[in-house]
Amino acid sequence: MHKSIILFDLDGTLIDSLQDLTNAINYTRRCFSLLEHSVPDVKLFIGDGLLKLIQRAFADLPPQIDIQQPLQVYREYYLQHLLDHTCPYPGVLETLPLLAQQRLLGVVTNKPQQEAMQICTRLGLAEYFAVIIGGDTAANIKPHPAQLLLALQQTGAVREGSWMVGDHYTDLAAAAAARFRACFCAYGLGQKRQEYADLSINRFPELLQLL
Repeated sequence: MHKSIILFDLDGTLIDSLQDLTNAINYTRRCFSLLEHSVPDVKLFIGDGLLKLIQRAFADLPPQIDIQQPLQVYREYYLQHLLDHTCPYPGVLETLPLLAQQRLLGVVTNKPQQEAMQICTRLGLAEYFAVIIGGDTAANIKPHPAQLLLALQQTGAVREGSWMVGDHYTDLAAAAAARFRACFCAYGLGQKRQEYADLSINRFPELLQLL
């Protein structure tokens, strides 16, 4: 019997990573003699993949410096500081094993695969997921549906009854494009904008009663 799947975004949905992302951005900015960004500023940059994050955070980069230079510095620093402050949101570690008893689970994130795998493994989350798909795994990132469709392909799950759970309008748009149902995490880092969500939650454990 084919099963549906629940796919989760990572940053802002399963984990609070804002401080570590901010620290990595500001370390990189210091390397290029730029002033630091505030945490609220960095929060607005997150959600559309690594390249967009760097482009937004380095909009004031001198034109003679290629954007790939701060991107490389950022990645090298961030890989060494993934979990300085990052932790699961309240209730995630308690809720995932209960959900995994009933449904296939997976992660679909615009974060690069290497970072996503390390974080999920080191925080003890990876064991609950049938698939983890990063932003450099499929042909396109969210809001394109490619990553969600790849998750179906890799797990053998069916679209009917499947959910995308996330805190960002790109998660909701990807769900709509893939014809998944969508749950918006209002506690997270992102914004819903005008995208449709079937459900909205304020705490992660609410999923147990809703899905």
